[in-house]
Amino acid sequence: MEDERVVASSAGDPRLLSSTPHAPTTPHNNRFMNLPPPPGHPLATYVVQVPKDQIYRVPPPENAGIVERHREAAKNKGKKSKRKCSRYLICIAMVLLVIGFLVSGAIAAVYFIFTPKAPNFTVSKLHVKQQKQGSPPTYDVTLKAKNPNENMGIHYKSDEDGATLTFWTKNLGIGDFPGLEQKPGDDSSIFAIKIHALKTKAVPPNVQKSISDKKTKRQISLKLKFESPLVFNVWFLKLWKQDMTVNCAFRVSTMAQGTKILSQNCKTKLS
Repeated sequence: MEDERVVASSAGDPRLLSSTPHAPTTPHNNRFMNLPPPPGHPLATYVVQVPKDQIYRVPPPENAGIVERHREAAKNKGKKSKRKCSRYLICIAMVLLVIGFLVSGAIAAVYFIFTPKAPNFTVSKLHVKQQKQGSPPTYDVTLKAKNPNENMGIHYKSDEDGATLTFWTKNLGIGDFPGLEQKPGDDSSIFAIKIHALKTKAVPPNVQKSISDKKTKRQISLKLKFESPLVFNVWFLKLWKQDMTVNCAFRVSTMAQGTKILSQNCKTKLS
């Protein structure tokens, strides 16, 4: 009668039953153990194969040194990259600061060199025309403009009905401010403002007497006000735009022929 051997694999497969002749257990085949026969099979022998213990290879000690060196190299590389990044940021900040200082200096230089100054005006002549006594007269006021800016020209824009002439609190008429172009430092620009009397208002008695009386000169104090938008320019560059308001208080010897300017005071305001 043949013995039956039952082998259990290391992977947990089902039992494999093989009919082989009985082989005695030897020291060479120490993986097999003799088990008592199960009931009903007095002469059967079961052989169980025990899996080998899994043994992991322990790395040599020098491998730990290699790993440490790699770790240190990675740390040093991270530190170097951080240092480079911080250096770049510092350089960028310094460049921005230098640029800021240069731009601020340039703006300050432009401001002090090209700061617009208000032009100066003086009343040089007054000529009154009246067809007949009591009719609305026309007042021609001649002025001289001076540009105090040595590095900037001035462009005066015309302003319709931007000029008024008053005697005390009474309005004598309105007129247009003509356009004017001045070069840097120009002090010889002359222009005239024509004031037309209001048809709805009568000429004040003192003014009418000064116009009509050719024998006796009657002094009259007048006020001229005019406005104009200004543009300050350097060559072809338009740097500033401002509004100008001029108030001139002056006194004439007479409003008839041979008028002379006795005193005057003109003030210019920019806004």
